[in-house]
Amino acid sequence: MKIIYSLISIFIISITSSFTQVLPNAGFENWTHNAFPSYDAPDGWNNLNPSTTIIGTTTCYKATSLGDYHSGSSAIKLITKTAAGQTANGIATTGTINTSAQTIVGGVAFTGSRPDSIAGWYKYTSVTGDNGFVELQLLGTGGDADTVGYVRFKTPSTTIGSYTYFKKAITYRNANPIAKTIWILSASADAITHFVGSTLFIDDLQLIVNPATTVLESVKPELTLGPNPATDHLIIKNNVSQKTIFTLYDITGRKMIEQKLDNVTSVIDLISLPLGLYIYSIVDETKKVIKTGKIVLQK
Repeated sequence: MKIIYSLISIFIISITSSFTQVLPNAGFENWTHNAFPSYDAPDGWNNLNPSTTIIGTTTCYKATSLGDYHSGSSAIKLITKTAAGQTANGIATTGTINTSAQTIVGGVAFTGSRPDSIAGWYKYTSVTGDNGFVELQLLGTGGDADTVGYVRFKTPSTTIGSYTYFKKAITYRNANPIAKTIWILSASADAITHFVGSTLFIDDLQLIVNPATTVLESVKPELTLGPNPATDHLIIKNNVSQKTIFTLYDITGRKMIEQKLDNVTSVIDLISLPLGLYIYSIVDETKKVIKTGKIVLQK
């Protein structure tokens, strides 16, 4: 199946995808600011800003206002707008956008077994019955014509004013191995159903694996961590490895806690830490990363 995403715009974005993560910057905490023209871009994701901001149109934003992010300190905000007399859908993707050909190609190299579903948190403002979506394409070694699996979560065609959890299973079309993936986030349904002002917020995307059948290389089953947000402690349930190490960093990268996880259930004491956002990693005895993520500490 040729990957075609209908986006009405006159701009061609020539950005090469070279990301190595299946789901880069899933919490949309990492952004790069471009001074001129001025815009923020989420690390690991392509969007229309590099071209449209030149004429004063921005469709992708770093959402940092209270209530506009689900956890951490930011989320992605996509708005469908008018650009040079045409409607440009608010869009972000891990592929490469060619709006002249109305295609998204490239993608992120995939390593591991088959994921089961996608999940995340969203809120949405619908204009004239528009809907946004989160889409994942799993492509085989045959390239863009070889769609191994596919899933699209569509928002309701109404306004969802607060963050809401979604989860949707991937439909597999064949047994071919997965070579790469492409994520697409859009504030509007397509090139026909797209209305200026439709706005999509996305945060904390997840690629979920059914532990009974499949395991991603970077995500091991049966290792859970919570509560999140936390108040004074974390509980880690670990059936993956007998020798693992939990490390907690603040947002500057300073190591705050390092603790061996020798038991199936371990408790991490957080009571002495300042409130805020922290990043954690769990590695096995060979220093291979088992799980990473972010923790919000609040009272």
